[in-house]
Amino acid sequence: MKIGIAGPMTLNLLDFDFKGAEIPKGYPFPLISNIINALRARGHEIVAYTTSWDVKETKVFNDGKFTICVCPRWRNAGRTFFKMEKFWLEKAMREYPADIINAQWSYEFGLAAQASGIPTVLTIRDHATTILKYERSLFALTRWWMNRMALKNGANFITNSEYLYKLLPSKVQSKSRVVSNFYKEGLEQNFEEHQEKQNYIISIANLSNRRKNLTGGVQAFQLLRKKYPDLKYYLVGKGSEPDGWIYEYAKKNQLLEGLEFIGPKPFAEVIQYIKNAKLLLHPSREESFGNVVLEAMVVGTPTVGGKNSGNIPYLLDFGNTGIPCDVNKPQEMAAAMSQILSNEALAQQFRKKAYQFALDNFSQKVVIDKLIQYYQDIISQKK
Repeated sequence: MKIGIAGPMTLNLLDFDFKGAEIPKGYPFPLISNIINALRARGHEIVAYTTSWDVKETKVFNDGKFTICVCPRWRNAGRTFFKMEKFWLEKAMREYPADIINAQWSYEFGLAAQASGIPTVLTIRDHATTILKYERSLFALTRWWMNRMALKNGANFITNSEYLYKLLPSKVQSKSRVVSNFYKEGLEQNFEEHQEKQNYIISIANLSNRRKNLTGGVQAFQLLRKKYPDLKYYLVGKGSEPDGWIYEYAKKNQLLEGLEFIGPKPFAEVIQYIKNAKLLLHPSREESFGNVVLEAMVVGTPTVGGKNSGNIPYLLDFGNTGIPCDVNKPQEMAAAMSQILSNEALAQQFRKKAYQFALDNFSQKVVIDKLIQYYQDIISQKK
């Protein structure tokens, strides 16, 4: 099967020999690259369609079994509803066609694929209305409108969580399947049943908005420190640098005690930080899936997350694999974290249950099997 994958991707993570060619700058988002690599490992021919600020016209790389089309990406593209990105992506799809295209996100990649005339399945990875609620901007409004058009025009959809599926209109639900995100193959090798943890908790976030709620996490940690004065709180991701926005917030509000500002790090380093932490605090108010929580489950770190935060309660199996709480209340987050820190037997129980839950439901094999089956079903319907 020749499969087209359209979306933002980290080009240097693809299993592809660029043979010394300069690689255009892609996106700091490895998930789509991991999907492509997993499908290629199954023997499928792939055509990848993405965009980059580094090219002025479409640049094509090909090794005989794998084609990568890198189309132009414009700054401030939201002002034109991504008109040029859609034009170049659709053109590349027609010139380098596949049997089916799986477009990621219901925006420029999805709209281009739907217009290409090639059988398309669109993976919905966030809820545009909820994004607009938390991020009241012209850009978010533009994305909301594009999502509306993609849902109206599409014939086949995937959501990456039960949470997102339940938010879809009933007409779209009837054309949709749930195919979850998966953890990177080999990550489970980091799990140690009786690992000695270091004296810190951790949060990972790459956005500084109200939805991610890192300010609430900092407030909860300072409440927790009254009981655990030597405990540290590691903040990892874009915006959590020593001079980042969360540092400025903590300094202004006299909440710096015990905070360690790590900032963005490569994936392998982030995983080690998560693995060695006593727990992961995930204060986000909404998540369409929650990759960081899944990764913590796989490497054996208990999680405290939002009981109403999108897909988080599903990942925590509603209390069986971690502690869901009200993340709008720092006191509740602090109390939930204290439950784990004060009870090693409970922490060990969460580690074991979460690890097994992740293996059973979110391994690469389980998820890619579902993905391929859906592709085959769509292609067979078109014959």
